[in-house]
Amino acid sequence: MISKRLSGKENRERQRATVLGPGDFPLRSPQSRAAARFRLLRIGVAGELPSDCICFPENEQPFFCFPSEEEIAAIVKCPLHGNRFRQPVVHIYVAKWRREGEPKRRQRLSSQYRKAWLASFAEDLASQTRAVPDSLTR
Repeated sequence: MISKRLSGKENRERQRATVLGPGDFPLRSPQSRAAARFRLLRIGVAGELPSDCICFPENEQPFFCFPSEEEIAAIVKCPLHGNRFRQPVVHIYVAKWRREGEPKRRQRLSSQYRKAWLASFAEDLASQTRAVPDSLTR
């Protein structure tokens, strides 16, 4: 992948034209304050995720018991960032005991993880175990 340096004039102009920051406006002007507020909304305060973000935290990627769960979760996009998680390449079989314990494990994870999970699955579905019908396990 070729990296573009911002030292070139054309790259600086391209960057400035797409992303306006507080430094692009006069000091203490309403425009610079608005740009600063917009930047805080997008990146959050002190590195936190913004309140509208429904992404899974980078260090807590989702665990899916079935491939269909992953497909459903991938359909829902974050209004700020688009894709909400890195999609795993391989899905392996998940044992029944592991599927039954998954709702309890989710409760121990961060509030951002639970918020992202509930964005994909209704609360009543998220608390239930997604058991495989007996006809499919034989």
